[in-house]
Amino acid sequence: MFELPGTFSVVQCRKCSVVFLFPILSQAQVSPYYPPKKYYAYGTAGKDNFFSQLRTYLVHHYYHPTILSAILTFMIPKVPAIPKQIKDGKILDVGCGAGDTLVLLKELGWETFGMDIDANAVSTAKKRGIDNVRVGAYQDIAKYPDNFFDAIRLYHVIEHLDDPIRCLRLVKKKLKKGGQLIIGTPNVESFLSHIFGTYWYNLDAPRHLVLFSPQTLKRVVVESGFSSPHIEFCSAGGFLGSIQYVLREKFGIRWNLIHTQWMVLLFYPFEWVIDRIKKGDVFVLRGTT
Repeated sequence: MFELPGTFSVVQCRKCSVVFLFPILSQAQVSPYYPPKKYYAYGTAGKDNFFSQLRTYLVHHYYHPTILSAILTFMIPKVPAIPKQIKDGKILDVGCGAGDTLVLLKELGWETFGMDIDANAVSTAKKRGIDNVRVGAYQDIAKYPDNFFDAIRLYHVIEHLDDPIRCLRLVKKKLKKGGQLIIGTPNVESFLSHIFGTYWYNLDAPRHLVLFSPQTLKRVVVESGFSSPHIEFCSAGGFLGSIQYVLREKFGIRWNLIHTQWMVLLFYPFEWVIDRIKKGDVFVLRGTT
C-alpha cells in the first residue's frame, strides 16, 4: 500500500485452516506499516467522494428505506456492518479510525463509543462529535463494564489482531444478553485470493496477521460463545487493487487504480457476481450472545 520494504511469509494451519503471518510481528515491528498521515482509516481527507456520499445516503435510510435506497442497496449492497436498530442502544466500534461510521450511527440514534490505536484518529473523531472515544488496543475492551453494549463492531479489525479469540471473548463479556457482534474481514478463500495469490490486495502483509474464510471465522465465533452466525458478502475494489499490485511489481507501472472511481464502478459488476456466488473478497459475520 505504501511501498514499504519487507518480505513476509503467510502460512495455513493444517488442522484449523486459518491463515496467518509467520512469524507474527510485534507491535513495534508492525507500527511503521501504519503511517498516521497516510493510512486510510486515520483521516477524513479524500473521503468526500461519490462512494462516501452514496454510503452516507444509504446509512441514513438503513432503518427506514425509501424506494430509491432499497433499489440502490440491492444493486450496490455496500452498507455493511450496520447493527439492527435498538432504541437507545449503545455501540462500541473497535478500530473506529477517524469515526466515519460512528458519526453516521450517532445520527441514527445510537449512543456511540469507539477506540483506536492511533491518537490522531481518536482526536479527529472527538472533533467530529464522538465524545466517548479513547486510544487503546483490543485488550482495552476489558476496561468497559460487563453486559454494557447492545452491539460491538469490528470492521476490518480482526485480521489485524495477534489473538482474535482473546478479543472475541472480551467482546462477549461486554455485550448484553442478545447483543450483536458484527465483524467485517477479508475472505482468504475468495475467488480473487486464489487467482492473484501473493498479489491479492487483501492479503495486505504485514498488517493482516490472521486471515479467515467464512467457515473458519464461523467456527471461531461459535467456540467463543456466540450463536446464530450469519454471513453476507460485500466486496469492492479488490480486483483493481490486485491488478494494481501486479502492474507495479511485474511491469513497473504505478497506476493508482483503487482510487479511480470510474474504474471501480466499471469493474463493480464482476465483484457483485462473485459476492452472489459466495466467493467475494470481503464478508460480514453477524452473531449474537
